[in-house]
Amino acid sequence: MNHSEILLALTSDPEQMARNILRIVHFIGLALGLGAAMLLDMMILQYLPGRVITKQNCEFITFCSDIVAAGLRLLWVTGLGFLVFYWFYDPINLINGKIWAKMIIVVILTINGFFIHKTVLPFLRSQVGKTMLQGATRKQQHLLVSAGIISTVSWFGPLFIANMPQLNFQVPMLQILAVYAIVLTAVFTVVHLVLHTAAGQSKINQPSYQVEYKFSRKT
Repeated sequence: MNHSEILLALTSDPEQMARNILRIVHFIGLALGLGAAMLLDMMILQYLPGRVITKQNCEFITFCSDIVAAGLRLLWVTGLGFLVFYWFYDPINLINGKIWAKMIIVVILTINGFFIHKTVLPFLRSQVGKTMLQGATRKQQHLLVSAGIISTVSWFGPLFIANMPQLNFQVPMLQILAVYAIVLTAVFTVVHLVLHTAAGQSKINQPSYQVEYKFSRKT
């Protein structure tokens, strides 16, 4: 089969070709966003215990954030493209609750991404030469971690939903979003409990060191 025959085969069904292009670009955006978001979360977890943030670390975080933003833009372009495609070629899909659940999660991702770019990234840049949480208030610490949790759970959400065809026309949008909210709440609870426990443990340990030091000075 020569090049012209391949091109002819690909263009023989324009509707299917348009659908395939949208799917490919959509999954590229999902892969970029999810991959970069996971890298960011792993770096934040790596530096939470008290490692000093360097300028190079901050540049890498900014680079990953730009990739996440690019993936999010691709999701929006292809998501809207799918809606237009369904309007013309497959209107029954416009009442598929799974599609609208994914769109709402992408909206949440967008709002969270805006918050990260406007609040979290400037904060991390200000921490160069210091530990990640040095000088941060408890509220800032929880906001930083919360933004990461929302990002990770919300990127995995569309991935799982897209690969569950049994949800098509069977499960209402609100039920899908309820499961997403339950998972998000569960992750929130576990992570914040761990942070609270770790913070309480550090407060308990700190006075004991001070007493031991004073005692050693007296002896």
